[in-house]
Amino acid sequence: MRGRDVSPRFFVDRNLGSVIIPDGLRSAGWDVTTMDDRYGVDVSQSVSDVDWIREATQRGEFLLTKDVRIARNPVEARIVHMCDARVFTITNQRIPAPTALEWLVRHQAAIFVGRHVPIRRSSSDL
Repeated sequence: MRGRDVSPRFFVDRNLGSVIIPDGLRSAGWDVTTMDDRYGVDVSQSVSDVDWIREATQRGEFLLTKDVRIARNPVEARIVHMCDARVFTITNQRIPAPTALEWLVRHQAAIFVGRHVPIRRSSSDL
């Protein structure tokens, strides 16, 4: 696939929901899989972070989450490191889904190349 402009694939953690953000990203042209898509609604709630991080990374997907504990939990942080996972974390737990969606779409170019995107707060983000 060298020389082709291939868009990355994303796996959305359950804490970002399975409707507003994933559907909005799909409408913006993102290739998105949710926990519910992959594991089913009943099973997705019980899949461990270590398991979905490993599986999504093995599939070549970028990870989207609001779970900052992944970086603080030694076991989960280790699996991110060992799998060389590409994780984008929205660290504000209180940000509403439409605002998170708008932020992700606004920073699409940087996210698609896997760069760190610094947060610059605007009055609409508060």
